[in-house]
Amino acid sequence: MPGVRRRNFGGNLKIQAAAAYTPTGEQDVLRILDLHSGDRIRTIGWLHSSSEAAVTDGVLLDLKRLDQVEVCGDGDDTVAVVGAGCRIERLLGELDRQAACTLASLGLITEQTIAGAISTGTHGSGCSSMSHFVEAVRLARYDPASGKAFIEEITEGAELMAARCSLGSMGVILAVRIRCRANYNIEEHFAEYRRLSDVLSAESSFPRQQFYLIPWRWSYFAQHRREDARPRSPVAWLYRLYCLLAIDVALHLMVLFFVRVLRSRRLIRFAFRRLVSSFIIRNWKVSDRSASMLVMKHELFRHIEIELFVRRERLADALQYSQEVIELAGGGRSALSSDNRSRLEELRMQDALAELRGRYCHHYPICVRRVACDDTLISMAAGEGADWYSLSFISYARLGNRDGFFLFADLMAASMSRLFGARPHWGKICPLDAAQLESLYPRFADFRAICKRLDPAGVFRNRWTAALLDGEEGASET
Repeated sequence: MPGVRRRNFGGNLKIQAAAAYTPTGEQDVLRILDLHSGDRIRTIGWLHSSSEAAVTDGVLLDLKRLDQVEVCGDGDDTVAVVGAGCRIERLLGELDRQAACTLASLGLITEQTIAGAISTGTHGSGCSSMSHFVEAVRLARYDPASGKAFIEEITEGAELMAARCSLGSMGVILAVRIRCRANYNIEEHFAEYRRLSDVLSAESSFPRQQFYLIPWRWSYFAQHRREDARPRSPVAWLYRLYCLLAIDVALHLMVLFFVRVLRSRRLIRFAFRRLVSSFIIRNWKVSDRSASMLVMKHELFRHIEIELFVRRERLADALQYSQEVIELAGGGRSALSSDNRSRLEELRMQDALAELRGRYCHHYPICVRRVACDDTLISMAAGEGADWYSLSFISYARLGNRDGFFLFADLMAASMSRLFGARPHWGKICPLDAAQLESLYPRFADFRAICKRLDPAGVFRNRWTAALLDGEEGASET
């Protein structure tokens, strides 16, 4: 198939591939690989990533036709063998239909493909990421000896830990084998807090909770969640309708109106201080299926995002720092606190902060989710120790009005990685260079070695991943 031009969901990336294919099965993938031996090859899902992971000017494979789902028992466990291009929404439906089961971990949206979700470390709140539950990865790559494409299944050891979150750099993922669990219900309700300590104290009672720091109001709305053995609430349908109409649609339309139409910082600050809280019904406790409760229609309106992961012991400082930077960027304060000012002076980042001052008014709740450690090499929650907390900073600014957000994202990633060991999400805006990213992952060298062993010619890397794995920041992709 001739070349193709595509844009990602956030609109910040353009893909101009020299050739593009939509293979119908595994043998078709092998045929395409043999046809393009020596060319750079990348795969795509539904392009929800804001990072450069999917960008290529080489050969593009869209695996949406590889969407089979087969559920089977494995001792006391239930596992599913899932085609790489299967969307999470379809997978959840098939799991329920075939075996009354579901995924152990879910992200906010169900539009992603399973391969795209695990390759960038997609996660929910209160447990490990989706990658953690992958037990095998079926991979197409080239035989270094013959140069011919072949298929292998990775099932154990460091190679499996690498394949669980691989950035598409080990080969073409054809299918994954993922551990599932029986269907379960989640009880949920909203509550507002003034102190972070009170939100974190509630985790023992609501281990699946996520919470939001509301900019300009600077209070916390906790979405308290816990597993519930009771039946689905009779009003669950009404609660889901409320979440869709009031939160997924009306709240976002209000944000879009203030950000894209009025474009007034003063009115944006007013809206978040006075209006946003009116969309939230407090203490309405409802129980429903996890597959309904743990997701939202976050894909309805175009946006971009940077998401940073910090350990629990650094969460309070990271949120306080974020608040101060947001206030300074949006004209709500004239300077950082003395402690944070000293920190940036030590990092020699005063100029970057000065450039951001008054240039960006943050206009969306900062979503915070707890992610348990993953058994992977480079997912954002990889490693042992305390849980990680993700901080999501989202912008709904128009495509041509994002300079302020990019300044903000660059400063936050560069400063928080050094101040708090923050790791940027691989699938969101990821502005750090290869050396900075490598320093955040103790086993990055192991990941690099495995990628080079399985793909010594680097054909499954693009410019971005080549910079991470080879130091080829200026390398050509053709």
